[in-house]
Amino acid sequence: MRKKAKIAQNIFFIIGFIILGVMIYKIGFDVIWNYINQVGWWFIPILSLWIIAFLINTLAFIFILRDCDPNTEKLSFMKLCKITVSGNAINHITPFGLMGGEPYKILELQPTLGIEKATSSVLLSTMMRFVAHFIFWIVSIPLLFFLVPVVSDSVEIGIMISGGTTFLLLLWAYRVYTKGGVDRALMISGRLPFVGRRIRAYRMQHKSKIEHMDTLIADLYQNRKKDFITSLLLELSTRFITCIEVVFMMQAIGSPITYGQSVIIESIQSLISNLFFFMPMQLGAREGGFAVVFGILSMPLALGVFVSLCNRIREIFWTFTGILLIKVGRN
Repeated sequence: MRKKAKIAQNIFFIIGFIILGVMIYKIGFDVIWNYINQVGWWFIPILSLWIIAFLINTLAFIFILRDCDPNTEKLSFMKLCKITVSGNAINHITPFGLMGGEPYKILELQPTLGIEKATSSVLLSTMMRFVAHFIFWIVSIPLLFFLVPVVSDSVEIGIMISGGTTFLLLLWAYRVYTKGGVDRALMISGRLPFVGRRIRAYRMQHKSKIEHMDTLIADLYQNRKKDFITSLLLELSTRFITCIEVVFMMQAIGSPITYGQSVIIESIQSLISNLFFFMPMQLGAREGGFAVVFGILSMPLALGVFVSLCNRIREIFWTFTGILLIKVGRN
């Protein structure tokens, strides 16, 4: 098992660098360098914001993990932080967002926690990020109408649909938190063509383990509500903290904006980007999201292009760092 995990770790490392190299090539070294020079020392606080965000993400994960299990105490804060940064990097470069980062986290945690606890903990952490993002989107809706009293009918309809969909997703998340979701996900996947038979066989063969994972998932909300709320609030806080980077980017070129505007920018562009979750690094979708939100705020589209490219450069830096951390020795 340890040998397989090492092979998987090396695969993540190699694929990560290949895709990152393609990303840098498509943007262009000269473009990246010009934007770094244009933003200048402002990149220091922009990159530092994400250090704070990763530390908070790690702390939120710790509140999920701490359940009086002695094995949990063996995981140091720095190891969990490394897993968080590397998992985030892999998620950025793999299609469908979670197809690389979450399996990587499970592989890293499995030797210490076992497969069931590692899987349920990673799923809970992922769900917590989802729910924090859903709440972030919902909170930004009244803020948008406050900052932009008059919006087009198409934007208003889009916001209403997004708000309704987000509310339904929150209800789905509540169901997962209270009853678990692994068994139900496998049951639904078992109806798929071609792979359905294998999934049904796997579900029957590992039924007791799957039920145990669902029990571990439901335990956080049912028996440790304080840890649940604390973890969720920490994840939600990172959404609002990272919005500050847009303020820094705009300040760097002498076009200051308010913090409220930065929240709207991050909220709408992330909403549009996540509609194209199947694309590695959401290529093109994120840039389109910035163009849409800058248009809604009646700001020059050139500024949206500038912020999107600065965002990409920051993302490349932390993706590169996360991929390098994959090779850091496993404890």
